[in-house]
Amino acid sequence: MNTARQTSWVLGPAHGPIDADVSKRIDVLRLILIALVVIGHGYRVVSAMVPDPGTGIRVVVAIFNENITHAAIPLFFIISGFLFLRKFDLSVEAYVTMCRKKLFSLLIPYLFFNLIWILWLYFVGSIDMFGSKTFLLQEGIFIKLFGIGTVPINYPLWFLRDLLLVYLISPVLLVYYKESPLVGVVTFFALWVILGSENSYSLYGNMFAFYMGGLLSRYELNIRDSGSLDKYVFPGFLLATAILLFHNELGMVQYIYMFLFKCNMLLGVVFFWCLSRYSFVKNSKLLHVGATYSFFIYLTHEPTLSWLQSRLLTVYQPHGSLSRIAYFFGSGIALMFLLGAVGAILSRIAPGVYAVATGARKRR
Repeated sequence: MNTARQTSWVLGPAHGPIDADVSKRIDVLRLILIALVVIGHGYRVVSAMVPDPGTGIRVVVAIFNENITHAAIPLFFIISGFLFLRKFDLSVEAYVTMCRKKLFSLLIPYLFFNLIWILWLYFVGSIDMFGSKTFLLQEGIFIKLFGIGTVPINYPLWFLRDLLLVYLISPVLLVYYKESPLVGVVTFFALWVILGSENSYSLYGNMFAFYMGGLLSRYELNIRDSGSLDKYVFPGFLLATAILLFHNELGMVQYIYMFLFKCNMLLGVVFFWCLSRYSFVKNSKLLHVGATYSFFIYLTHEPTLSWLQSRLLTVYQPHGSLSRIAYFFGSGIALMFLLGAVGAILSRIAPGVYAVATGARKRR
């Protein structure tokens, strides 16, 4: 047996500090990716309440919602895996400590921002494009609170549910790191492609992305100097997206299309990582300040976005492609500024409540 080869496959945690440049890029990406999610969710109201949205908005949504924004979730999981798995150790003590921390940082915000809207629907009334008491009772309060077998009542929070599940099974990922990391890459990618074949997002895909993030940190791969990739990634992602837009016209069968779509999601991950290298992004004060409140924006953007867009449509009906596109993007961006300001105010006037609601530690 090759002892040197066997030893190289047994990895310990990466205890060194994260490169300062990489850390800054991760910080700004937090707000950029939240923006993709928030703006993307805004099309629900446009499609349901604007009669005949028009060709222009449909093309924009096909490019933005149905392709570009799909890179956000795997990149979130890659970042989470990169930050967490670089130091997490395979021991009972470390696992128990991790579970206790995630109880406060993820589970409490998840339950709180589901429960608050369950109580609203039950005792106050329905919310346009979000839910009603009848819907809640039909689905089951317990089911919609925890998101068991379905999305939770606050549907964007399915991400937190899956992230919690991935944290719980993280020791399995460490076993792969220690014994056969490349087999882990193939295994989790195959699970995503085969068992999660019908959907772009699935727990299998999230496991794969989380695993890849940890692998990058434990092998200490150079993700800082990504400039050489720009000339391939930027045109490649745009070209692949354009081709996938016409998958029906090209006669792609569904399973081939979904495989290529998932590959393009990963190419989109590299696209946004390369984009974050540029100074106007990496050093943006607005993005760094906004990143501080990005988790609060994510937790509260629904049903606030649905409510805001519905109210806007009662006083203004966008006509023409340009006005509808402006409404689609503008309402999402405006909401992010609004919720960012609310988060900043709450963190100052009620720091303890804000800390608990967002799973953060109160500053001493």
